[in-house]
Amino acid sequence: MQPTVRRSRKVNADPTIRQIGNDWARHWNAGELDEVVAAYAADAVYLPPHHEAVHGRDAIREYLKAPLSHGVSDLAFEVTYIKQQGPVAWDVGTYRMTIPQNDGTKKEDHGKYLTVWRRVGKAWLIAADAWSSDLPASA
Repeated sequence: MQPTVRRSRKVNADPTIRQIGNDWARHWNAGELDEVVAAYAADAVYLPPHHEAVHGRDAIREYLKAPLSHGVSDLAFEVTYIKQQGPVAWDVGTYRMTIPQNDGTKKEDHGKYLTVWRRVGKAWLIAADAWSSDLPASA
């Protein structure tokens, strides 16, 4: 008797993650915080530059309120690549955004990001999100 071979249908994360990233930026630029945060797993970790790690979707929501209300805008992502191993994927790319300055001017920031995704049921959710600016650190 031959063993039964089960073939699992691989779910390609790439197009879904690209769409979620585009939606994330669109929601951010529209000031829709709840829609932005919906992309994160309940136990996600957010790793912003010059700040300690932020653990959990609710804490991420609280953290993101400040830059959103400060007027950080014109956010755009460009995916460099997405790799996948089963129910885990990672997304590497670049970003650009506009940051209001205290003197009323605006400064463009640009840098890179690494996002780790986890498949939960039929959804891809952000498990870990890290980014850093390519601009020199302020004194």
